Amino acid sequence: MKPFASDDRAFTGLEAAMVFIAFIVVASIFAYMALGAGFFTTQKAEQTVYSAVQQVGTVVQIVEPIMVQAGASGDSIRYIVIMVRGPQDADIDVEQIVVTVSTAEAVQTYKGAAFWHVIGNGGQPPVFWSMRVPLYQADDPAIPGDLVISRNQRFFIEIKSADAVPCAVERRAPAGMRPGSWYAV
Repeated sequence: MKPFASDDRAFTGLEAAMVFIAFIVVASIFAYMALGAGFFTTQKAEQTVYSAVQQVGTVVQIVEPIMVQAGASGDSIRYIVIMVRGPQDADIDVEQIVVTVSTAEAVQTYKGAAFWHVIGNGGQPPVFWSMRVPLYQADDPAIPGDLVISRNQRFFIEIKSADAVPCAVERRAPAGMRPGSWYAV
């Protein structure tokens, strides 16, 4: 019979198995934490996308072109006509829309349903609206505090609503205007 000898091969194998199992446990914990963080990030990104889609759904867009009418003298703009498009399934509250027309020298704000007109809604909530912005001082210089947009002058139009994303455009008045004529800018 063989004398009892110390054989460490089995013990070394057991140590290796324990170390291997420890590595697997640590790796699974790390993977769980990484997946959890990934799921959290995905959920936050999804909420951001839904919020953005909801806001974009309420965008009021300016439909091109913007029309302007020359005043009686032909030196400045008498009317600016803006057509806007709203979302297909939403009703636009034109009382809440604020239109700001500005130049480098002056700013004028217009608000209220009296300026707005529905364009062909056919019994559905209106999709297109038209706004006629009067610039009375073009024909009557005695009117104080009104905006004057002269020939070849840059002007800005900004449309803001409480429940929609603001929209702004920049245009230039026609250089050669004939009295009372309409121009697309």
